[in-house]
Amino acid sequence: MSMRSRLAICVLAAAAAFAAPATAQVVTTTYGPFSITTNTGTQLSGPLYTVNNVATTGTLQVRYNAAASHCSDVRTRIFVDGIERGVTTFLAPGQSSAFVDVGPVSAGTHVVALQGEGRVSGCNAGVLVGWGGTVDITTTSAPAALAPAEIPAPGLLATLLAFAVGAVAFGPWRRRRR
Repeated sequence: MSMRSRLAICVLAAAAAFAAPATAQVVTTTYGPFSITTNTGTQLSGPLYTVNNVATTGTLQVRYNAAASHCSDVRTRIFVDGIERGVTTFLAPGQSSAFVDVGPVSAGTHVVALQGEGRVSGCNAGVLVGWGGTVDITTTSAPAALAPAEIPAPGLLATLLAFAVGAVAFGPWRRRRR
């Protein structure tokens, strides 16, 4: 193998070793507060709380935060693009659910909707009349391209490695020329 081939392999190996992998960015966004009055005569809310244009590259998680003004327990059914994909536990006023993983979903924009469901407790005697709160939605976005200012300096180790590779690769060439 020629010296130039060895040098090219060493340079490519060093570049691969110091290249930072691109990772998706995880983003959590809070929507609301919202308050919905319902008159279905049942424990299920007729109107849904809808969040349009939720962009993701695949990850989709939802957390419901019940309003402190509730007078009874509420849970939410979570719909993605019109299909029920999850449900929270019943929450007392002011409580938050755990994140419910309703993904993975295809990359792009989606519609996330929540439907309140009550149960007999507090002021609820068998009919849900209202619910609300906020919703946290966690998504992933494509990694941003590295700007030149974001590329880290190679540091002392990389400089020494490059010097050693250069000495090995060009040392014999210099000796022959004298």
